Amino acid sequence: MPHTAMSERDHLSLWLAEATKEPATSVDLWRQHPHLPRRLRTGLTFDAVLAEGALVTTAISILRLYEQPVGPVIIYPHVGCAAVLVPRGTAVRWSELTTHWPRRLPRPLCLGRGHALQIPAPAPRGPVVPARWLEPPNPDKMIGDSPLLTNPSALTRCLAEARALLTDDAEPRPVQRAMFAIRSALRAPKRT
Repeated sequence: MPHTAMSERDHLSLWLAEATKEPATSVDLWRQHPHLPRRLRTGLTFDAVLAEGALVTTAISILRLYEQPVGPVIIYPHVGCAAVLVPRGTAVRWSELTTHWPRRLPRPLCLGRGHALQIPAPAPRGPVVPARWLEPPNPDKMIGDSPLLTNPSALTRCLAEARALLTDDAEPRPVQRAMFAIRSALRAPKRT
């Protein structure tokens, strides 16, 4: 029997509630107070990759350009950063996924167990919204009882590509360093 739109939304709420200290009471509390943001623990149902907002929005555009699936993404406008929800366990292997990140540039963080994340309220009120969805969880793209999450390997590649587009300060590749060395040697005055 197909799920109704409401039951799909309930599945998302139940999935999000699994990242709280008291999953059984969280959904009821959220229904009673839909204007309140949710504080969820990472590492239980999802991990989260944090980076500058411009870097994440550019990387998400690149993912879409490459026709890669994009899961939930949260923007924190007052601090200028964003979080991409990725599968649980990503934080454990994050350093190996980002080995090619330029050394001189800040590396995006991946939050796993022991951290928490603020999720936007379903019906926020007031002029100040601490968090908003850039890409909300999509009830039409559920895998079992979980929403589709962004592939961390594709995300790291697109974050690196976004970084290269956004800054000229990216570390030169070995070929670029070799070309620079050759050009410098050719321009150097000849010794007699």
